[in-house]
Amino acid sequence: MAKLADYGIVISDTPTVTIQGHQFPILLTMETMEYIADVYDDDYSKFEADINEMINKSGGRISSKDLSASDLKIMRALIYGMLRTGGLEETPETIFKFLGMSATIVEIYGACMEVFAKQNFQVEDLKKSKKPQDYQTPKKRKNQKKKPQRK
Repeated sequence: MAKLADYGIVISDTPTVTIQGHQFPILLTMETMEYIADVYDDDYSKFEADINEMINKSGGRISSKDLSASDLKIMRALIYGMLRTGGLEETPETIFKFLGMSATIVEIYGACMEVFAKQNFQVEDLKKSKKPQDYQTPKKRKNQKKKPQRK
């Protein structure tokens, strides 16, 4: 069985965040979506819609003084999901207690958002693709012959 290293692929550039002086890896994979959905108490698609709404509402700028309860829920879910996927094996409650309500939350969220924005897959992207035929709408043919109507 081949390994990625056999093809010259080395996965070592895992992004990290610094929390209370310690480095923690963060990852965004399909597993992350499951962790986010568990903490968010809803489907991942709802989380994604809410995070996009939050970003549009804030114009891409997040400040700790402008955060609503729903914004904090989104941030906690993303941070937890990415820390958990990165290898931190703690419960959401333990991680949230560890994070506290320090000013670094916005910085941690910013680091997570950088990874999220680079790797996030959206259904709209799939619809633009030429390959997946199940998302393509059939195109009308220009030279269709009309059948004569019977009277």
